[in-house]
This record gives sequence, C-alpha cells and structure tokens, in this order.
Amino acid sequence: MPTHPEVERIPPDLEQLLDRFFAVSRDDLQRMRNALHVRDFETLVRLGHTARGTGGGYGFKGMGRIGHDIELAAQKGDSDALAKHMDTLAHYLDTVQVEFDG
Repeated sequence: MPTHPEVERIPPDLEQLLDRFFAVSRDDLQRMRNALHVRDFETLVRLGHTARGTGGGYGFKGMGRIGHDIELAAQKGDSDALAKHMDTLAHYLDTVQVEFDG
C-alpha cells in the first residue's frame, strides 16, 4: 500500500455528493468482504466493476484502478488477491485527499 495518501482532483460540483459517495463505497466494501467470505465471485465481479465505474465517474482514479483489480481477481477466483485489493481499497477510502478543480 502507498505510504502517503493519494490526492484526487474532482469537479467542485461533486462536493455535495462526497459524504454519500464515501458511505456507499464503504458499504460496498463490506459487501465485497461478505461475498469473499462465501466465495461469491459473481457478486465480487459486479462490485469491482461498480467501484471501477463509480470511482472513475467521480474522478477518483485510484478507486477506479482498485475496482478494476478487484473485478479481474474475482473473474479468476483469486481469493488472496481479492483480500489484498480490498485492504488497498479500505486504505484508499480512509486516506484519500480531495482537492477541487477550479
């Protein structure tokens, strides 16, 4: 995991949506952990894809990359990689710094 927080630059008009964005992202992370516990890789593919798209859509490129990694690991059924990527996502959500464009 990176030792310093990632800085993401997002449009200022998304500022009011950030609390909900982070709450939903953390809920999805818990759903990922639950799905991994029961080896539900289909759900993990879907949740990884969602994290990839949502992160990218909001300007959180790091989350998009991690979501993509989760999606690929789930397609392979790689539980160890999934656990690592979920830990990376948790760290990202806890430490990402937001700067607003404009």
